Amino acid sequence: MKNKKGFTLVELCISIVLILLIAVFVMPRLINLGDSSKEKLYNSKINLALSAAYRYGNDNVDKLSDSCTNITIGALINLDYLDGDDKNGYNFENPLTGESMNNMGICLTYKNNEIQAQIIE
Repeated sequence: MKNKKGFTLVELCISIVLILLIAVFVMPRLINLGDSSKEKLYNSKINLALSAAYRYGNDNVDKLSDSCTNITIGALINLDYLDGDDKNGYNFENPLTGESMNNMGICLTYKNNEIQAQIIE
């Protein structure tokens, strides 16, 4: 009886093909997982900015009207209604692009005794 050690060439080829097939199906899902988490983080940051704008609007309702009153995310950070992401606490970074969101505007209106906030794109 011969003592066989190791794999045959056919077995190695089949193993490599199986590993490649798994990689082809798994890698796109892993890449999309990162994209969807960035999208969720972006939406969360937008909601934080809108919440800060509502607080600003409640504190300054006398400055609002039924037409658009613009305020930027950077102004909300400077007025301590919102915290920045960086170590200095000033920059609010877009997770999708890596760029600053500080110049993004928010339109505040006061209609029917209600404050409304909307991102200006």
